[in-house]
Amino acid sequence: MTDKLKQGYGCWASLLTAQSVSLDSGDINFLRADSSGVCFINSVDGEKDKQAVWHLSPRGELNRLTPKRFNVRSRVHEYGGVPYCVDGNTLWFCNLSDQAIYKQDLSIDRLPQSDAVTESKPLTPVQPALAAKLRYADFLIDHRLNRLICVREDHRLVDPSDFDANCVVNALVSIDLESGDEGQILYADSDFVSSPRLSPDGKTLVWQTWSHPNMPWDNTEIRIANFDDQGNLTNIKQIQQPKPGSLIQPLFDKWGQLYFIADWSNWWNLYRISTKELETTCKAEAVYPLPADFAPPQWLLGHRNYIPLDDGSILASYTQNSQWQLGLLRCSLSGTWKMQNIADGYGQIENLCGTNEAIFFSAATATQENAIHCLRLEEKTLPADMTIKRMSLSEDSHTETCGFSSATTICFKTANDELAYGNYYPPRNSQYTGLADSLPPLIVSVHGGPTSSAKTSLNLKLQYWTNRGFAVIDVNHRGSSGFGREFRQSLYPNWGLFDLQDIEFAVRHLIREGLVDAEKVVIRGGSAGGYSVMAALSESDLFAAGASYYGISDLEVLTQGTHKFESRYLDQLIGPYPEARDIYISRSPIYNIDKINAPLLLLQGLEDKVVPPDQAEGISKKLKNNGVEVRYIAFEGEGHGFRQLKNQVLALETELSFYQEALRLKP
Repeated sequence: MTDKLKQGYGCWASLLTAQSVSLDSGDINFLRADSSGVCFINSVDGEKDKQAVWHLSPRGELNRLTPKRFNVRSRVHEYGGVPYCVDGNTLWFCNLSDQAIYKQDLSIDRLPQSDAVTESKPLTPVQPALAAKLRYADFLIDHRLNRLICVREDHRLVDPSDFDANCVVNALVSIDLESGDEGQILYADSDFVSSPRLSPDGKTLVWQTWSHPNMPWDNTEIRIANFDDQGNLTNIKQIQQPKPGSLIQPLFDKWGQLYFIADWSNWWNLYRISTKELETTCKAEAVYPLPADFAPPQWLLGHRNYIPLDDGSILASYTQNSQWQLGLLRCSLSGTWKMQNIADGYGQIENLCGTNEAIFFSAATATQENAIHCLRLEEKTLPADMTIKRMSLSEDSHTETCGFSSATTICFKTANDELAYGNYYPPRNSQYTGLADSLPPLIVSVHGGPTSSAKTSLNLKLQYWTNRGFAVIDVNHRGSSGFGREFRQSLYPNWGLFDLQDIEFAVRHLIREGLVDAEKVVIRGGSAGGYSVMAALSESDLFAAGASYYGISDLEVLTQGTHKFESRYLDQLIGPYPEARDIYISRSPIYNIDKINAPLLLLQGLEDKVVPPDQAEGISKKLKNNGVEVRYIAFEGEGHGFRQLKNQVLALETELSFYQEALRLKP
């Protein structure tokens, strides 16, 4: 073994290039099993700006199903949701550019490495006047009435020159599979709908609803209804709730019992309503109470974190202490549920689906990127040493050559003796070590949401930093998910206060432990995390520089210009507007510009509908007028999150050089 080369932290050479870590074949989503394997959404050639429906057989044969001219992505809620469904040899999917639904015959497109030559036909109207004004997601097929049921978001009443979120109409609609149309409304009596699911006999529909100012992780309802002879919903009722809560992911088992996830106990746990109760009070019982979250927050429509099996058991994923596990739940003759641990050590587990032969899910560990996993049903009753087949879509080629940094999950005291969490990654490179008597610079990473979470699964973009000699703390401040409802809602209405306190306490914890250089701390984040970056620079002198990806600088303007899904989110995070206008102003970085003295990098998509580009432009101009170093890079054709490979590469390379200059790092 050769000795490592000694070189200044933050300047190590690395085989993890900006391009290699941005090629995103691990961006696997919305798995749906069929008779011959599993379908899913994934990028094309690793570029996130182009997505397709793919098919993977249990033998690992990969096949792209949608033709090259289509980009399969829904714009419902701007963040989207499951944009397709497969039934037999027919595929229905949503195309990004016009948001229309297309129908495709798969009978000749299932051969391995097929080039999907079958042409797709539009099911919903494709007209310039309707382009992107009617958006669809979360599909299911109603065989009894030969129609597709889905979520539709209607923007036809919106004036483009004067956006009003109240003019956007979200509804459950049905679309005839033969004639096709723009959709006939089944239900539109709430601000939002999602998760339509049919009972096994096709006579009952269940779906999720919520209304402003709630988000789907606040207070929601699950509604149940029957179909009349014309296919309209009748006898609509709600699940009985012992207290307000977030009810998500409803799903029937083969006997017609209804399962769903609710956080009534503080944790997102699994509940069941028997067929008898569905006909009467709709009262639910807890399946297996556990201090763990069985689901992440519902930013996207269509995620599934559990699946009822034909033998009455349930396979479910859940998270505790930033680790995801897979468990098999069985009910005894006495009615008591027991959990068998199937697999643990994951940084994330999502998208459970299956047939009578196999179960599929997407998952990632600390050393392996996100991939599809297959569990054969005949093996499900084996003891814990059973194996789950992992089917990666790309080569895991960096592990041995680069050396990955492993996370240490920390829990630390923050303001008012509250607790917060974080995942700490020390610098690591198989070829380099730091100079004697020196400590590494620290990058503070702040997730978005702010109700998202810092995961422990392998993140090559995070390893891009540790492999160059940076330490990273990925913070789970109050308001993050995965730690129960109380922790998630503890940020209400304290966004811009508690998150900043937790970030600063995390940094000071690492400094006290002697792990990082107190003079070389930078902070980065996107969206809500980008807001935290700018707010932290205005509130603390702890940070030597910051990088904001499409971050929020003016909270007041955001209440008037963002999309419908989040248009009332700040009511919870800060307070109702305009009653709390003074608070909005006091916590907005744009009004605290004179307090920002550290260099700031701003990266912004010019087509961002969530955080419009005038936010970044405004703070850039004011900082320049104040003589503060600021770099502003605007990306054409990008929205809220960069998808084009060239732009991801430019952003990451610019960020690296920005930190090296701001911290005066030398080899």
